[in-house]
Amino acid sequence: MRAAAWRKLAACLPEAQASSWLEPLLQRNAECAYLQQWGSPVSQTAFRAQLPLTEYEQLKPWIERIAAGEQSLLFSGRPVAFEKTGGSSGGCKLIPYTAYGLADFRRALLPWLADVVARHGISGSAYFSLSPACREPENLAGIPVGLSDMAYVGETAAAVFAQVCAVPPGVGELVDHEEWRVQTLHYLKQARDLELISAWSPTFLLKLFDGEATEQHWPRLKVISCWTGGAWAEFADAIQRLFPHALIEPKGLMSTETVVTIPDSSGQPVLTDSGFFEFRSGDKLLLASELERGREYEVVATTASGLYRYCTGDIVRFSGRNHADRAILHFVGRQGLVSDLVGEKLTDSFVAICLDDVVGFRMLVPNAAGDGYVLVVDQEQSMMQVESIETKLKANPQYAYARKLGQLQPLVLLPTRKPWAVYERHQAE
Repeated sequence: MRAAAWRKLAACLPEAQASSWLEPLLQRNAECAYLQQWGSPVSQTAFRAQLPLTEYEQLKPWIERIAAGEQSLLFSGRPVAFEKTGGSSGGCKLIPYTAYGLADFRRALLPWLADVVARHGISGSAYFSLSPACREPENLAGIPVGLSDMAYVGETAAAVFAQVCAVPPGVGELVDHEEWRVQTLHYLKQARDLELISAWSPTFLLKLFDGEATEQHWPRLKVISCWTGGAWAEFADAIQRLFPHALIEPKGLMSTETVVTIPDSSGQPVLTDSGFFEFRSGDKLLLASELERGREYEVVATTASGLYRYCTGDIVRFSGRNHADRAILHFVGRQGLVSDLVGEKLTDSFVAICLDDVVGFRMLVPNAAGDGYVLVVDQEQSMMQVESIETKLKANPQYAYARKLGQLQPLVLLPTRKPWAVYERHQAE
């Protein structure tokens, strides 16, 4: 029954994107207030020349007016939904979704899913976590905040999902977290034919499956799709140890705002055509055709949901092109994600490089006193290796200076059997 449902997925795939994505967007939204403010450009050249780069704070007043009920501000008409996501300063960002924006998500995600199903011969059940669970119902000016998993995939594909999902969609609408987890595991344990798990965060899965006998419950599990790049690498490694019989497949670079990359048939993260993307390196803004192999860039995205030349803060490394001539972009880390206790300014990508040789889970966190760092690991490390990591950290001159002056204490090693729990507690504090 499930195998027959999976075969229907191919018929649910949206039409391929036309060669030009930006110009139709500009034509649709030419009368919206934001584009009119910048001369309503109709071509790519004019768009890049006339519109400034933006961050959320510049768009926030416009989004707040949309949430209050105003129309045709960032796009024609009103959104079909809003979604909340975290801000870089710790606050909440409200992101609008248009029907065109959701269609772009589907145009990126559904072909990828069909490819995964075909490549791995998926014929059993699946568990998908697309939208956050345990949320109170909310709306703004009659527009829902948050969408169900089925709304993200669209009506046509929802019929397939209803037949293959191991957990009924209604479970995700439970508000109590513990009840949600109990119910989710209840249905998953009944799904002995579970073959595919797809979720954004590996830490979400670690928390969900804490203490479960994974091979015993789900012997047929073939693929787990989740984030594996940047700071997520150690958590993905923990998932692999939890499910040694399954393949961990990278999710690509996706966020509440947009889908930047999707794995191709060989698992390489390639740039989607469901949006307009530029890449910032210093003062230069480049197109995908202008990228240099091995260089790192910040992704600047324009979406069909009202984000124009939006600086995402996501840093990617260009690794060449795949067989279809699509740019291969590996996620490196977040721009501006910095730990700065005494002026040392350790960046996400720099620390990732320093910890690259550590096997298993590894994460650097400030100590309780705030005068040094703790290396949290799940496997024993020699003091020689800790000293080697300290030497790499000293390649940052501010860190080296702070250590020399005694502002920062030596790096401390903390082995623990549940390192992600330590991380979770640290984040909560």
